[in-house]
Amino acid sequence: MSYATATELLIRFDSDEISQRADRMVPRLVTDEMLRIAAAGGDLSGFAPEERAAIARAMEKVDRALADARNTIDSYIAGRYTLPLSSVPQVLIRIACELARYYLYDDQFTETVKQRYDANIKFLVGVASGDVKLGVDAESGVEPAGGAGAELYTAGRIWDRRSSGGFL
Repeated sequence: MSYATATELLIRFDSDEISQRADRMVPRLVTDEMLRIAAAGGDLSGFAPEERAAIARAMEKVDRALADARNTIDSYIAGRYTLPLSSVPQVLIRIACELARYYLYDDQFTETVKQRYDANIKFLVGVASGDVKLGVDAESGVEPAGGAGAELYTAGRIWDRRSSGGFL
């Protein structure tokens, strides 16, 4: 089970950036529009055969990066949670996208990409140690039932107009 899709990766980050990382040919054949169409499962028949081949290679690279991100996440959370999780917490979707972006950069990553990678690994270490919870049940991988709001209980009023002695 994947934590994020290629479409989520392209939405979260600039699709032109991701297409540049996925297609490093010179000249570059895959544009951000081509990658968005392919990620959404759209019709690629309007493109030339060499463009379709380049799109397929780029999507393979994106899918491999997303699979590497999934494997990295699983290696950290498998000791605490039953996999596959029945519902994916939003935090894991974000982390999967950021890890995949890092993997697409290979050894040419920017400082920001590296810092995000390091922060995500630190988060996953926290999950593995039990210091950080994902918001899903560790045994079943299901989000626990409960209200989303807070409840306030009081013993009643302490002061009101009737007890003010004419002050109000």
